[in-house]
Amino acid sequence: MELVEALAALETRMRQDYSAMLDLVSELDSRWCAGRLEYSNTAALLVHALRISRGEARQRIGQAEQLHEVTMPSGAVADAAMPVTAAGLKQGTLGAGHVEVIQKTLGSMRHLDREQRAWAEELMVAKAAEDDPGALARYAARYVREIVDPDGAPPPDEEPQRPERELRRHTFRDGRMEFKGRLDAETASLFEALLAPFDKRDSDDTRSYAERGGDAFADVLQKAANCPDLPTHNGVKTEVAFTISLDALERALGETILPGNLSVSDARRIACDCHVLPAVMGGASQPLDVASPAYVVPAHIRRALVLRDRGCAFPGCDRPASVCHSHHVQSWLQGGPTQLGNLALLCGQHYRLIHRSEWEVELVNDVPYFTSPAYVDPARQPRRNALHRVLEPGNCRLDSRDRRHVFR
Repeated sequence: MELVEALAALETRMRQDYSAMLDLVSELDSRWCAGRLEYSNTAALLVHALRISRGEARQRIGQAEQLHEVTMPSGAVADAAMPVTAAGLKQGTLGAGHVEVIQKTLGSMRHLDREQRAWAEELMVAKAAEDDPGALARYAARYVREIVDPDGAPPPDEEPQRPERELRRHTFRDGRMEFKGRLDAETASLFEALLAPFDKRDSDDTRSYAERGGDAFADVLQKAANCPDLPTHNGVKTEVAFTISLDALERALGETILPGNLSVSDARRIACDCHVLPAVMGGASQPLDVASPAYVVPAHIRRALVLRDRGCAFPGCDRPASVCHSHHVQSWLQGGPTQLGNLALLCGQHYRLIHRSEWEVELVNDVPYFTSPAYVDPARQPRRNALHRVLEPGNCRLDSRDRRHVFR
């Protein structure tokens, strides 16, 4: 009996600690700390900082958003969507499983007004104090819906006829693009087939469905750009010219904005793996001499790099080599050579992370090792990707000086 009481008391404290953890996650997200640390979203930061799965990170962020007030872009503060649930979690009468059931049930009742959803929440919180999450889910499906929402969601209105295929796009001043479109059934099947290999979701993937789709679309575009049959303009593929001197590009601060609303940090990232066109400009910005284009990473070095890394070299990433960039470990703008010993394959997501954050890369006997910022790993232990290259016994030794695997 005493053991059960001690166990129940510990469970209550764990639930209260979980509530406090969601408070911190909400504050972290509202302050956009991930962006300041150059992570694409809060979930990606939590995966590295807490060493949790991407699914668990998304779950915590989703629950934090529902249990806390939300500050709108206008500065107005919206009330918490599930205040009664938040109070129950803080008291320790509800657990994370109960919160997930209540969140999903209320999410399917968006067509109801606020008072009706509040009534449904009160019914479920009262029941959660007596039952486990599974029983609560059955209660919500059978009784709460019957009491609060007997008619269910209204049927969708018939959409008017639209063209079979259309694409509307708008380019913002900073170069970003927003688009919306529609495809016929045949083209839609082709589109899905092209995205599918790049849109795989891993168990620890922090990206939302929309983010995965966007990354997959970017990978398809990257692959298409490398296709030899791609149509050209004036006999050459599309190029981007930066009308800035090399010295100025090296000296400029990372957030300096170049003509065309491109920051210096983005220019350096693009220049890391691009089609470089040397040019000499006159005093009136007139081109005096334009040399023949030179690839920063020639094809034969790229092929060797693919054979070596086989895919994105970032720890835990399984993106294939076909959608990866050739990253200069020491920037070529700072004299880094375009040699196999100074290159590593990185997918778009990790390519941007390395360029914009405090992550560091170094090559140890042709194996890329990545060192995280101190807020991810206080020990800053270098790590490698073991998904593309399988270690065989005897192929590595442990260097006692820096505790890294060094390959012979």
